[in-house]
Amino acid sequence: MPHDIFICYSRTDLAIANPLAERLRAEGWTVFLDVQTRVGERWHKAIQKELHAAKALVALWSAQSCDSDYVLEEAEYGKRKGILFPAFIERIEFPYGFGRIQTADLVGWAGERDHAGLVRIVDALRLQLGGREPQPAPAVTVAPAAAPPPSSGQTFRDPLRSGGEGPLMVVIPAGRFLMGSPVTEPERSDDETPQHEVRIALPFAMGVYAVTFDDYDRHAQAAGKWKPDDSGWGRGERPVIHVSWDDACEYCQWLCEQTGNAYRLPSEAEWEYACRAGTTTPFHTGERISLEQANFDGNYTYNGSASGECRQKTLPVGSFAANDFGLYDTHGNVWEWCQDTWHKNYEGAPTDGSAWEGGGSSSRVLRGGSWLARPRLCRAAYRYVLAPDDRGGFIGFRVCRVAPIEPLRAAPLNPVTLKR
Repeated sequence: MPHDIFICYSRTDLAIANPLAERLRAEGWTVFLDVQTRVGERWHKAIQKELHAAKALVALWSAQSCDSDYVLEEAEYGKRKGILFPAFIERIEFPYGFGRIQTADLVGWAGERDHAGLVRIVDALRLQLGGREPQPAPAVTVAPAAAPPPSSGQTFRDPLRSGGEGPLMVVIPAGRFLMGSPVTEPERSDDETPQHEVRIALPFAMGVYAVTFDDYDRHAQAAGKWKPDDSGWGRGERPVIHVSWDDACEYCQWLCEQTGNAYRLPSEAEWEYACRAGTTTPFHTGERISLEQANFDGNYTYNGSASGECRQKTLPVGSFAANDFGLYDTHGNVWEWCQDTWHKNYEGAPTDGSAWEGGGSSSRVLRGGSWLARPRLCRAAYRYVLAPDDRGGFIGFRVCRVAPIEPLRAAPLNPVTLKR
């Protein structure tokens, strides 16, 4: 069924596009983002259909979106049709040809319902879509909603339309961190430089564990896909292995279709931020790591650590203590795919936590180390690279999605007690 509102944006701006879509849905409108296209669907046909049927088009202006032919073409169509409602999300000049259109200011919006730019665009859309006069903003004395917004550390699972639940997720707080390694870190690599500050402006949700065989096999069976080999170690709660970057993206797309929420792979910056959980040491465990804290090749040592053994296989997720953000196994067990393409260092890297997909190679980044990696490769700053179709018994992934600004009607945030 056609949607009321079409949001055009750059993929690097999903951290704003997704919560904005949720806010507009809370008004009772249907909203289309291009992540909602289905596997097997011709995406350009689907987008064209939605674009022509939309009653309003919201364009998010950022440096990336204004450099995207797709975004500019969609916005130009909305302009010609008289249904364009643009909003700045970065401090940039007006895109050529759009300077005479009144534009909302969403720069710095972090989900507040009373943000002036948000109120302005919602009021304009009310007039366009509902024929109603703008509603006055609620007084500050109004009691808060019965269900509060999710807080950092809250865990939840989204229900699947086909039955069952998606992966266990935890809300990661907004914040800043230094990405990369300092020059004083032992056994660092040149591609971890220059160390630079990254700002994560909005909370996001991340898988508490790497995606398990239980999670992935449910998708494989429903989609009629092959089930990855478990190397004879067992399935269940072990992390899925022998999955490529392409396989991981297909699983994320399936979760989008099943839950109605925007699942994706983490950006490299989000992954490191979440792994560190406020620490600045090589591991979230400190200056060194032991086999009692992670699954890696203990035949090798790091920074004075004790030597041990290599377990020669994955372990079930959650076999060791979580970090301070509630994430398990961010060091060792399986390498985890990120969204980013490979760049040889951080010169020119984004500082807003978004994925870096332009200007690099076609290979993709992995993080975290694995059961057969020596400890220096399991450091929070270490970067690994493979082709997007590579698979192996040491490769897995975990997923992200935008943390809801307010509880979702279709997928309420039901607290979950961690098993470990």
